[in-house]
Amino acid sequence: MAVPSSGAVAFSTVNSVFGYGIAMSSYVGRIYYYSDGSVYPAYGYFPSGNFPMSMFYGKSNHDEWNCACACDCACACGK
Repeated sequence: MAVPSSGAVAFSTVNSVFGYGIAMSSYVGRIYYYSDGSVYPAYGYFPSGNFPMSMFYGKSNHDEWNCACACDCACACGK
């Protein structure tokens, strides 16, 4: 499950998706995944400086859009 792509984003929602806690500093430098509409995994890293809550929009802590993911994750395709 990813953070919703729009609307208000609360840290409780972000924490339920990522599980790193409710302090912004817990997310610095951590990887995130998102769908860019291609068949390839899209990812990035949260910056080391201040960043807005909107940066969490549509992001997840695992590549749930890649149906070939080999991790222990809940991919959208059920793998």
